[in-house]
Amino acid sequence: MTDVMDAAFTPERALDVLLQLEPQLRGVGTDRRAIVGLRAVAADHVELIDVDLRADGVLDPGAADALVVMTTEEGGDGEDVLCVTQLVCVLPGGTEVGISRADEAEDARAWRTDRDAGDAADDLRPRDVAANTARRAFGLPSAVANELTVRELLGRAWLMEVAGEALRRYDAPDGPREVAVEELRSVAEQPLLGGLVSGDAPLPTWERIQAHAVAGHLELGHFPVAASHAAWLDEAGFAQVLDTTLPTAEDLLEQLRITAGDQGMAWALAVLLDRGWHGTE
Repeated sequence: MTDVMDAAFTPERALDVLLQLEPQLRGVGTDRRAIVGLRAVAADHVELIDVDLRADGVLDPGAADALVVMTTEEGGDGEDVLCVTQLVCVLPGGTEVGISRADEAEDARAWRTDRDAGDAADDLRPRDVAANTARRAFGLPSAVANELTVRELLGRAWLMEVAGEALRRYDAPDGPREVAVEELRSVAEQPLLGGLVSGDAPLPTWERIQAHAVAGHLELGHFPVAASHAAWLDEAGFAQVLDTTLPTAEDLLEQLRITAGDQGMAWALAVLLDRGWHGTE
């Protein structure tokens, strides 16, 4: 028992593990995402272990004393897009230790949330789904940079229905044809999110939308969210999963332009603007 107690993870030990791992993981590709567990088996020995990411998106940390996430994020303004590779260790108590390396940079930056002053560490914490999955495995809150609004969600859900109907009609037996706006009006008035939003009813809160998903009633076309996953996520993480799962409004409007012409796209955009479902709140 003494060996196990001595082997407990500290931020210092987590950083030491990351410093050993980081050189081995360079050049593995900017699109890679991975989550592995760390288990302290002795005071001087740490094992990398597999963790169970279930089909519904829920992560079981099992015997892991900490979780390591390798991920990449893009940032920057305008045309200057910077890709940052992140290696972060999430401890069950909420402390995070990480190493961040920008594209082609010689030196990596190490950080830890329990020691770095001000917002220095918080600015470097990864905020993608992979990192938040690791946080939720320990019951920790998600960290999300740009949260999806309810209005944006409704706009995308509405566009999926309208664009989907346009695509079905576009693929006619005699070959592709341009779909008229009049053919889309009936589906455009149907309730959204599995009946949660209809007519002029007030906008639902994220709490109501998530409860609707937990009850198994949320409908989002070909992009369902498992009720068990919705129950496991916190509100910010739930909104992020929808944001990263659903097609963007821009892609759906472009699909409408192809199937219903400029007139169809202009009509859809006008409806979204009239309802306040396009752009941020």
